[in-house]
Amino acid sequence: MCRSNVKRFLGVLGAVFLAVILVLPAGFPKIGNSLVPYAHAGFFNQDLELFNEVVDLIAEKYVYPPDYKKLFSAAINEMINKAGQDGFVLRKTSGGNSIKGNKHEVLYDLNYDQAHDLASFKKVYYFLLDEAQGRYSKQDLEVAATVGIMNSLDPYSQYLDKSAFDKSMRDTEGKYGGLGMIVTQKDDKLMIVKTMKNAPAYRSGILSDDIFIKVNGQSVEGMQIHDLAEMLRGYPNTKVTVSLLRPSENKEKTYTLTREIISIETVNYETLDNQIGYVKISSFSKQTNDQLKEALDQAKRDGIKAFILDLRDNPGGLLNQSVKVASHFLYRGRMIVYTQGRRKSDYKEYRAHYKKSLLHMPVVVLVNRHSASASEIVAGALRDSGKALIIGENSYGKGSVQTIFRISDGSGLRLTTSKYFTPSGIDITEHGIVPEIKIVKEIDPREVAADQNLVDDQNGVQTPSIQLKEGDLQKFFKENGVVLDESHDSSLRFAHMVLKNLTIANKKQTLDKAREIAANIHY
Repeated sequence: MCRSNVKRFLGVLGAVFLAVILVLPAGFPKIGNSLVPYAHAGFFNQDLELFNEVVDLIAEKYVYPPDYKKLFSAAINEMINKAGQDGFVLRKTSGGNSIKGNKHEVLYDLNYDQAHDLASFKKVYYFLLDEAQGRYSKQDLEVAATVGIMNSLDPYSQYLDKSAFDKSMRDTEGKYGGLGMIVTQKDDKLMIVKTMKNAPAYRSGILSDDIFIKVNGQSVEGMQIHDLAEMLRGYPNTKVTVSLLRPSENKEKTYTLTREIISIETVNYETLDNQIGYVKISSFSKQTNDQLKEALDQAKRDGIKAFILDLRDNPGGLLNQSVKVASHFLYRGRMIVYTQGRRKSDYKEYRAHYKKSLLHMPVVVLVNRHSASASEIVAGALRDSGKALIIGENSYGKGSVQTIFRISDGSGLRLTTSKYFTPSGIDITEHGIVPEIKIVKEIDPREVAADQNLVDDQNGVQTPSIQLKEGDLQKFFKENGVVLDESHDSSLRFAHMVLKNLTIANKKQTLDKAREIAANIHY
């Protein structure tokens, strides 16, 4: 390029930059009557890439229309908290809000327009960076803003840093790199409850009741169970050394184990008396339906005639797994659940898959206040089908679907993208799953009155639920010589009595029998 062309190019470039600078003062802070440019507001940088990505996802995918004033206000507040709120003076002004720091003051306002509020947010972001004096970084503020905006949405939407995102994916996969042991904390000791068959801990000879002393040479004294779990888990084919005290021998034993992919057991099956099968599902991971199929195959070999499906304390999991689980007990094509997102077009039905199912077998479903999400989908579908009797407590009432999104920096979002409804249109968030037979610690007369409008979904007749006191149940079984323990409690034993000698899936018949038994239990 010749010298005259270079001069012409630099002149044009200078004019461009001058033009850009002339429009910048709207984004600069005021100090008295002066304007001070931010040192961090450089051109062509990658600031706030994570935050912008999150805002775009919320704008496109969130179940409700975003309230941008609320979202950006929460993001700003969380940044100020991160920066140390005591160092700033916040006040309302006639034009919006003001934040005064040690060096500068920034004025900003928020309305309900995304572009406007994003511009105001950036003013505060660069102001806080200018005030930082090394106390916090760009990343600190950006993550704080992201946490703030996500926490303002609903109780289930959440920002996941890289570690939390990896853990979330590992949990929903139903597999992780580990040793295959279940650990509990008792009397400030971390001890092994049991080892999983054919897993590294089992093969090495580690036993139940062994107590942790060290992991990789580090003492576990005072450590919480979740911290220990993170130390034991890791990538497959990596090693970990554990030192354990065996109380039965009063000896310390040390093992070096190689982590393997461990399949989380979410389904447990056993045969009860009178050809009744008991299936306990603890969560809904990618492995759940495969594990249930194995249990049902065994039940067929055992000649099972009825099922107790225990969903108590099941926090939920994957929507598609709940659909597959419910499909085993319904006729093909029966609606299981439908979801509705923000737009009318965001409607989706989920129907039963299997041509061969157990739809003719009597089923009792056990739920409690901790049965949530995917558990409620299964319980609601089986109840609405007119097939299953629900026993226990009102379920949790989590009727929303979260989708996990990976962010470009390796972190992630758990974002509420739709709500789900039982086949009869019940909003689970509002009502939860209401059992026909309630087992409660104490009977509340107000709940009894409220339950007079419970619908028997098989025939549309309004029928009140039955309430039983847990203490009365326990007394009844004790007087009748029935042994209760932690895994075979009074609710399970009551369900067993209800199903005894029933041969067809008919809720009216099952409910009538439950009423008959309950009449002999009330004291």
